[in-house]
Amino acid sequence: MGDTSGEVASPGMAGRIRAFDWRETALGASETWPQSRRTAIDVLLGCGFPAVLWAGSEATTLYNDAYAALLDGRDDLGHAGLGSLEPARATLAPAREATWRGETVTLEDHPLPFRRDGAVEDACFTLSCSPVRDEDGSVVATFLILIETTERVRAGQARNLMVAELQHRVRNILAVIRSIVSRTAETSETVEDLSAHLDGRLSALARTQVLLTRSPGAGVDLESLVRDELLAQVADEERVTIGGREILLPPKAAEVMTLAVHELATNATKYGALSNASGRLEIGWTVAARDGVDWLAFDWCEHGVKIAAAAPRRSGFGSVLIEQRVPYELMGEGALTFAPGGVRCTIAFPLIARRSVLQTDAG
Repeated sequence: MGDTSGEVASPGMAGRIRAFDWRETALGASETWPQSRRTAIDVLLGCGFPAVLWAGSEATTLYNDAYAALLDGRDDLGHAGLGSLEPARATLAPAREATWRGETVTLEDHPLPFRRDGAVEDACFTLSCSPVRDEDGSVVATFLILIETTERVRAGQARNLMVAELQHRVRNILAVIRSIVSRTAETSETVEDLSAHLDGRLSALARTQVLLTRSPGAGVDLESLVRDELLAQVADEERVTIGGREILLPPKAAEVMTLAVHELATNATKYGALSNASGRLEIGWTVAARDGVDWLAFDWCEHGVKIAAAAPRRSGFGSVLIEQRVPYELMGEGALTFAPGGVRCTIAFPLIARRSVLQTDAG
């Protein structure tokens, strides 16, 4: 700081330190300060990072403009103790004590509560605490430099969460694929049959992924889901009627419904209403409240099909999916019947968000 007599006060913290009445503090009048303290204050004011000087045994606080910007209007100048850093006493007090033993302490990515824009947030800083010595070599102050690392720490935490989420999803989707492969193998009579069914079901899973990523967190449009599956089966749209109000399915419901509609469309193309020129397909849905919760009622009805051609020889992947997985995973109801004229399928479940193993909007 040098000799302050006859000087005009500088702006910012330099001016505030010069104008402050230090006689009321343990440091005494500034005219009596030793050169070592003046030099430490000059270094403090010239530091480009937020910095604090805790001078004397009572840790009287001085700081620079960069640190003042962190205080959100508060004033620690001349206060004894840790001031606004008091909430971090558990780690900062021992660090300051270490500097009085002549040690330098560095704390990496240390959390410090700071008030910003009227609210307290847990910011992170790398802290360097160094001893300040007088002309005799005795420690007389602690010099603290703060380098904020909040954004880097948060980015690292986000990356860690993303990796953990990715690992979780991979395990889940592998379990789903394993289940599909196992069930497909049980119900396939030839390698060619296995290959065809497996390719179709895995493609349906991939289409669900596409639907979920079109608008993360917003749900999947039911009509788009149905039309995408029918288009994948090269269905004749002139013989298909689709009707129902706009419905956004939660991710888990979208996953299950994509597979269900895929199985129904595959059966209709090979054996049912879409396998002959006279067949027709009606698809519709409604929403009604049950016990205060909206339930979706989905109806798939085929016409113009001989029952002998439509009925499978044994319970397959599609019937297990509709009659067992829907009740288990969606807490709903599923029924598949082979009535005169073709397949009739009804699926009902509450429109409650449940997480899909394919979902991509985690945070």
